[in-house]
Amino acid sequence: MSLCLRSFLCSRRGALWFGAVGTALMILLGLLIVERVQSREQKNGMERRALETLGQFTTGTPAAQLPGVERAFVLKPANLPHNLVRFSFVSGWDRMKPDAQFAGELTDPSTRRLHDLAAAAVYRNSYEIAWDHSGPVSLVIAAWAGKDHAYVVVMPQSVPPPAFPWMPFLIAGFLALLCLLLIPASWAPLAAFTAAFVPLLVFLAGYRITPYEGTGSHLSAFGAGMGHGTFRWFFAAAALVLAAAGAAWKHGIAGRFFTGLREHRVAMTYVVPAMIGMLVLVLVPFAAGLALGFFSHCNGNFAFVGLRNFWEILSGGGAAITHPLNFWFTLGVTLMWTLFNVVLHVGIGLGLALLLKDPLLRMKGVYRVLLIIPWAMPNYITALMWKGMFQQQYGAINVLLDSLGIGSISWFSTFWPSFMANVITNTWLGFPFMMVVSLGALQSIPTSLYEAAEVDGASRWQQFRLITLPLLRPALFPAIVLGSIWTFNMFNIIYLVSAGEPGGSTDILITEAYQWAFKRGERYGLAAAYAALIFVVLLLYSKMANRLTRAGEDM
Repeated sequence: MSLCLRSFLCSRRGALWFGAVGTALMILLGLLIVERVQSREQKNGMERRALETLGQFTTGTPAAQLPGVERAFVLKPANLPHNLVRFSFVSGWDRMKPDAQFAGELTDPSTRRLHDLAAAAVYRNSYEIAWDHSGPVSLVIAAWAGKDHAYVVVMPQSVPPPAFPWMPFLIAGFLALLCLLLIPASWAPLAAFTAAFVPLLVFLAGYRITPYEGTGSHLSAFGAGMGHGTFRWFFAAAALVLAAAGAAWKHGIAGRFFTGLREHRVAMTYVVPAMIGMLVLVLVPFAAGLALGFFSHCNGNFAFVGLRNFWEILSGGGAAITHPLNFWFTLGVTLMWTLFNVVLHVGIGLGLALLLKDPLLRMKGVYRVLLIIPWAMPNYITALMWKGMFQQQYGAINVLLDSLGIGSISWFSTFWPSFMANVITNTWLGFPFMMVVSLGALQSIPTSLYEAAEVDGASRWQQFRLITLPLLRPALFPAIVLGSIWTFNMFNIIYLVSAGEPGGSTDILITEAYQWAFKRGERYGLAAAYAALIFVVLLLYSKMANRLTRAGEDM
């Protein structure tokens, strides 16, 4: 009997492992949803209790009789210039020190959080809630500002979370195990994923709506739960991933993949750390940012809006094509910015490389060190230095122009001077890279080619056009592509030199995304959609550049 059982399990070992891992991931996803629901309900319940207690306090209930209150204060606000508020104690009570006296102003560090919350209540003329998680016990602070006084209560978190719903997880695990043992091995993982997915979906959808009720309420609230928030999209994405994994196992793709891992396990031990790093640092943030582009953000809440952010960007958002808030205007500025910089980087870098290659030039080492300094310095330091030099009244550039009789220029008041200030700064930063690449490629060209060309009577220009440029192409073209991508996303120069002035007209796509995220109402979804469009533009450019590179190699 034991031999038959062992043979049976060995024959299905791959399906069992694959199905068990996928089911465990689905259950883990369900556990995360439960934890999220419990935290949300506990937080909301505690805030409701704090507001109820605060209401009792404002109606005259003594602080010592308030249920569950750790501290309570009545404050008197005093208006200061510049819309500032300074509070003084009218009365205060602390459960740990019931005989303590409170007097003077509310300015010491231990009560600064209370001061800020009470000030927010005064400004907004409403209730304010904040949490303090700095101690061993989380505290909720509630404040309300009346006509002449502000009331503040501090309560420890005491609301219990909803009961944990064990039933759907037990059912999901049991059904998945039956599928893995009874269904044919090729279909077993997909059947197990489906068996675990269905009860979790049905129970947890209702649990989000009625977390304090029983299993029957969870089942009856399934429809409401599926229509509430982004739950259906979240679970649908997980279901698609697990269905794809089950299909891959059915067609043998997953089996071949794991067989390859076993055969090359030594090599994989060297590759896996880099793969994990790429997954955590690149793929996960990229996927999160891409998903964020389908949501809108308001006051800390996210709502699924589909393609609305992308449509708002691509349609111009109601702004004219010549307005800085129009995506197409910013895209044009970005392309022009990239073109100007790359042309100047390549032209200056290649010209200096040709000069440094001249055998008659002395002190080449000194010149190379001096010319590499702009590239070696951190670009934000260089950007701030150039920002100071472009200052209208005391900047070095305007002082030089005045001494030459040209007159000073207001660099950041109109588009073209501001744009050229950015280009000049970035050119200073970028030409050393092209110079180094060009110089390395030039030194690899055999001198015998030039000697043969001179014997044939070729001029210097013909030697450059027919020998130097073709042999430079394999090294210079990838550098141009890389430099274009760097310049396209050169955030520091735009942000630190012109800051988009005048009126955001010199912003490029990456700084425009920053403005939407942090300067224009925290529209994170719109900023993420901008980032996704930037990725698409650069992907198309890279594909086109690779095709041109292959075409050049075939010539």
